[in-house]
Amino acid sequence: MTTPLTQDDKTKQGAEDSGRYFRYMAEFVGFTQADADAINESRFIIEKYIPEIVSKFYAQLLRYPPTRKHFLRKDGSLDQEYLQLRMHHLTNFWRRTAYGVFDDNYARYIDYVGRAHTSRGADPNIYIPERYVIGQVGFMTHAISEAITKELHDIDSDWEVRASKAWNLLMMVILEMLSRAYGHEREAETYASRGSIDQDAVLQLAVEAYEMGLGMRTTQETIDVVVAQTAEIPNGERKIIQVDDLSIGVFHHQGNWYAVRNSCLHRGGPVATGSLRGDTLTCPWHGFQYNLTNGELLTDPKARLEMYPVELRDGEIHLQIPVLRRDLIEISILEEHETQLEVLELKENEFRTSELKPGQVKLLFLKGEPVAVYNVDGEFYATQDACTHAGGPLSEGELEGNMIVCPWHGSCFDVRDGQVKCGPAEDPVKIYRVILEGDLGRIE
Repeated sequence: MTTPLTQDDKTKQGAEDSGRYFRYMAEFVGFTQADADAINESRFIIEKYIPEIVSKFYAQLLRYPPTRKHFLRKDGSLDQEYLQLRMHHLTNFWRRTAYGVFDDNYARYIDYVGRAHTSRGADPNIYIPERYVIGQVGFMTHAISEAITKELHDIDSDWEVRASKAWNLLMMVILEMLSRAYGHEREAETYASRGSIDQDAVLQLAVEAYEMGLGMRTTQETIDVVVAQTAEIPNGERKIIQVDDLSIGVFHHQGNWYAVRNSCLHRGGPVATGSLRGDTLTCPWHGFQYNLTNGELLTDPKARLEMYPVELRDGEIHLQIPVLRRDLIEISILEEHETQLEVLELKENEFRTSELKPGQVKLLFLKGEPVAVYNVDGEFYATQDACTHAGGPLSEGELEGNMIVCPWHGSCFDVRDGQVKCGPAEDPVKIYRVILEGDLGRIE
């Protein structure tokens, strides 16, 4: 019997390897330190447009009932306080991202944000469907691209291209990090070494796939294959044959003969085994339908099953199967190596003091418990991240001198001793000791 997860388990789940996973995905999409620098260089442009972008995003959510419902009170009225709270969080996320510091703490932050939208987050009563999170990243990608083009196109086209490329690559990583939080069934990442492949050979395959979709072939060489005696396949019947690795369905349909590749264009399902009503052949896996007489996909006639010429000779059914000549793709495994991003391996309770400027707050974890770390005029303090009033994330609040203001309901705490300075909170927050060793800080 599986042991239920505690709230601390839910908070910690997925966070320990988030930094490594961020770097792994950055390498996967080709996001380098040069791209991180380009993000940082564009931060003033992005900050200028954040209020406009955030307002357009939430206005769009409020226009449609399926997304508007998340911002309504029980009486159906708009909860403006909650709406502004979400705006505050979204603004903080993209402002922090625009600074281009993608260390372990940033990766844990994304992981924390992702899980906060799922039932495995700090509040199990909050659940935002994954498609909305994906949509938000897509919306932001387009909006940021528009802002960069508007500001840089007529001033510095090279900078425009560099910044746009960097943001597009980063959005791929962010989307993967956020989506990862929803992966209940996913396998654990192994961080296996990447492989080196012959790109020209892969291009050859892609060209062939494109030409097959148009009913073309890259060679006229064929082999003759005897399927059966004509009497073995009466009108209205079919036969599935195997030619090496190729499965083919041969149909005797309405007095004519047809042969199609037994592989659905959707997921490779055994389409030739599906039902045939009139000229419509339906794949048994996911219901994709084709015209048997020409192989066309009914929803997209430009896509079609590969078909083979059928000849009847001396009472035998013959197929002409095109032969492709290509070199095999050789794949070799490279030694695992570090990504080009200049990030540092830090434990979940560690941070770089040089990256936490005066007046800034950083989210860390100590044994799975979220902790907010503050820089007050060069002095570092730490408290529990959850406000004692309603659990609001203090790490997303405003640091005013030595007081942190909860972003949810405005409770104030002195970060030096955790005492309440203004309500509605009544209980102090727990404080932690901050240990400094050079540029490395950690909480205990």
